[in-house]
Amino acid sequence: MTFPRMTGLSALLVSAAMLPLAAQAQSYPPSAYQGGAQSQTQVDGSTPLQGAPQQTQQISPQVRADTERAMHYPLPPDFMTRAAATIAELQARNIQPPNSHGTSLSDTIRQISQVPGLAPVLQSHGFTPESFVMGMTTFGMTLAASNGQLPTGMPSPNPSNVALFKAQPEQVTALMQAMGNPPH
Repeated sequence: MTFPRMTGLSALLVSAAMLPLAAQAQSYPPSAYQGGAQSQTQVDGSTPLQGAPQQTQQISPQVRADTERAMHYPLPPDFMTRAAATIAELQARNIQPPNSHGTSLSDTIRQISQVPGLAPVLQSHGFTPESFVMGMTTFGMTLAASNGQLPTGMPSPNPSNVALFKAQPEQVTALMQAMGNPPH
């Protein structure tokens, strides 16, 4: 199953959490992330398209560890619904994430936890800074993997997350819309 591609990358926290991993892994600016190479394993289990560009990149140990952590992180069944509501509230309150380009997941979580007003909003939706950053990172990377937007050699997403995406395509689309990335 292929889901809509993330475009614009204006998402509130996916840009803060996921892009440092993808950008570091590819050594490209964040805007180039959209046209990334095919991953080795598609979310639907198929192999990458024949003739699709393949890239092998040098990935730092920190990026590899963060990517492994995000790709194995289990999303709770209600994650997408709660995340969409959280993003809507953060946007309504004009709470913006810090620029975390090039930082580790741990540093991103630390930076996010220091944003004034953010923690109470997260808490009201059942998140901690860590669970929200990890969930948004996992969501973004699982979506990117489903569309072949991760470089060659990146780990495959958690199978339970893939099943969640397949079982809840409307929630995937709703979260993307909440992030300002309408499907197309």
